[in-house]
Amino acid sequence: MTCPAGFGKSTLLAAWAQDEAQRRPVAWMSLDEGDDDAVVLWSHLIEALGRACPAIDHETLAGLATSAPILEVMLPRAVNELVAAQAQLVLVLDDFHRLNAGPARDSVVWFVEHAPASVQVVLATRTDPALPLSALRARGHLLELRADDLRFTPEEAYEFLNGRLDLELARGDVDLLVARTEGWPAAIYLAALSLSASHDKHALVRQFDGTSRHVVDFLSEEVLAGYGPEIRGFMRRISVLDRLSGPLCDVVLERQGSADTLNSLAASNLFLVPLDDRHEWFRFHQLFREILLLELRRDEPGLICDLHRRAQTWHAEFGTVEESVHHAFEARAWHDAAQLVAQAWVGHVNAGRTSTVLDWLRRFPEEALLADRRLLLIRAWVSAFRGTEHDTRAAIRQIQQAGGADEGPVEGFASLESSLAVLQASFVWGDVSAIIEHGTRAAELEGLDSPWRPVVSWALGWGHYCRGELDQAERWLTETRTLGPHVDQWIVVIGAVAELSMIAGRRGLRSLQLRLATEAAGLAREHGLFDAREVGEVRTALGLALSAHGRDEEALPELEQGVLLRRLWGQQLEIVDGLIALAPAVAIAGDRGRAADLFDEADEVLSRCADAGELPARLAAARRATAVGGQPATAPGTELTERELVVLRYLRSTLSEREIAQQLSLSVNTVHSHVKSIYRKLGVGSRAEAVAHLSPR
Repeated sequence: MTCPAGFGKSTLLAAWAQDEAQRRPVAWMSLDEGDDDAVVLWSHLIEALGRACPAIDHETLAGLATSAPILEVMLPRAVNELVAAQAQLVLVLDDFHRLNAGPARDSVVWFVEHAPASVQVVLATRTDPALPLSALRARGHLLELRADDLRFTPEEAYEFLNGRLDLELARGDVDLLVARTEGWPAAIYLAALSLSASHDKHALVRQFDGTSRHVVDFLSEEVLAGYGPEIRGFMRRISVLDRLSGPLCDVVLERQGSADTLNSLAASNLFLVPLDDRHEWFRFHQLFREILLLELRRDEPGLICDLHRRAQTWHAEFGTVEESVHHAFEARAWHDAAQLVAQAWVGHVNAGRTSTVLDWLRRFPEEALLADRRLLLIRAWVSAFRGTEHDTRAAIRQIQQAGGADEGPVEGFASLESSLAVLQASFVWGDVSAIIEHGTRAAELEGLDSPWRPVVSWALGWGHYCRGELDQAERWLTETRTLGPHVDQWIVVIGAVAELSMIAGRRGLRSLQLRLATEAAGLAREHGLFDAREVGEVRTALGLALSAHGRDEEALPELEQGVLLRRLWGQQLEIVDGLIALAPAVAIAGDRGRAADLFDEADEVLSRCADAGELPARLAAARRATAVGGQPATAPGTELTERELVVLRYLRSTLSEREIAQQLSLSVNTVHSHVKSIYRKLGVGSRAEAVAHLSPR
């Protein structure tokens, strides 16, 4: 449903949904600016879908909305849940135009294209939505209502004005009013408000031309004129608020009794809408609010910033952070806005709401942003979490160029320098030396009692793991595992346990490897992070552990998911680590061509790394051992098993049987048995003779 404001989209939808609810469940969401964040949007939508369809696992989906990639993980899971539940329902998104171009809107487009046929999606918007409308029309999947469908006809206007409102207008006056307003419902309603109090209705109709500009003037001069100066001033000043409550309005207006005034207005004015059953919160109809704001800017422009500052203070005390931040920006109180953003950003990022934080940062004037190193630091952190290397490095350069004295503790960090060191140790985009350098400095600055110390120790553990320095890696990762739970740093705790599992696997400690991988997976599930891109190593570790115990069919999906999540996370070293684990498993499954492609991808990623530690050597060894570059030239009837083929390819390397066992997560005795069987089946007596049976690809 697409048409401008004042055509009754929401009213029509509400009536339709109420009737439709007699046949099938309706999930309804009215969008506002705060929903222009994919995490916020789908957290609310999953809640609405869960109420409409209790059969779906909405609690798990809600967790995925805040922790997992929306498009790649959460939405496919949601669609599968709806399909499995055979859900017959309607999803209504009112005010869809409030979503700007970006991830939130893209996620709705994806859902519309993939939703099961049993789910009807209804959008109400002021502008055409960025959907594949032509394709939907061609398939007969689109029903459109536009302004012409919602305009009042003369008959509908006559019924409304005379049948419903008893205005006793002549038929000719009704026809003239419809013609001049072009059937615009809001204009007709505004006219009706004045006509109800007019002694000469015919003359008033003749004066009303129905144009947008005239409607604005008419509303100001006729409708608002019906209120006394005190009530009119009350409405004008509280129009700065998106939501209205008695206590909030009392603070903003520095008066008492606002709750009674709001209830009185709601009872007499259809432009003030209650938001809850207890009539504690209200909002103005957007058209009416826009008129009030015009009046406020015209009559009392010097008061606007003060009103926003009072609203900012109330929301800060009430705990509604985002509205407090919004009013700080509207008041142009940049220092207050910076303080609020600095206090709130960590919680928002941990909840996956990086888009909201970036939107806050974009609202600062560039000079205010560049003058505050805290804000630049926040931009660097948020850009890193979003995987945008260029923006992260640009923000770091701006911090370094800004110079100045260190401001002391910054949001739990010992100092701005320390926060920057932790950031540069955690997000390095392919530079092991940078991990060690910045991690060592961060460890000097963040003591054992710091809430960020587990992040530092995890970074150092990962750096040493990439260098192949397993003893040092184990020491740092064990510190993370010990300290992290006390400060709720679960992402790095889970990552550390997963990496300890992989270290155990490389040492041939299969029982410990599986136990640690299972522990990491359990912690990830417990904290809603099993499909989080930040800890893709959990799935890699679990796949390796399962493979080490001969459970290859179970292992492969975990290894695949590990690479998917690590690709989404975008850190090159992690991607290569995941590919080194996945490619041999794909070869074992019989898809040698894809295994070769995965190895090639790892080579390409490594080419973009400044310092990849021992990962190039690990990759080369895995490629040689898996031998996806060569085909066994065995004679027909030798019947080597798939595992024996893999061991044969490893024999072409310089690895000892013990090292081959470590690479394949097998015992030395098992590898030796495979080697003996290979010799027997090929009729050879040495490793060199066995390798001779491999021909170039």
